[in-house]
Amino acid sequence: EEQLMLVTTSTRDDRVHPAHARKMVKKLWDLGKDKDWPVYYYENIEGGHGGAADAKQSAFMTALAYDFMWDTLCRGKSE
Repeated sequence: EEQLMLVTTSTRDDRVHPAHARKMVKKLWDLGKDKDWPVYYYENIEGGHGGAADAKQSAFMTALAYDFMWDTLCRGKSE
């Protein structure tokens, strides 16, 4: 069974540099080469350590995570 992963980061995170997330995703992509092992990546160009600069971005990041979770859990199931 495939293992899906969503990695999110913020370009302006002042505690954990976004390069760490970029490198991890690159490593996962390399490990999953020629496999059905998707890793999705989203980098918010604003925000900070929490991933969002304001309530609108926070809502977007939450919706992104819930949408990913819903698509992952319902994959292959008919409605």
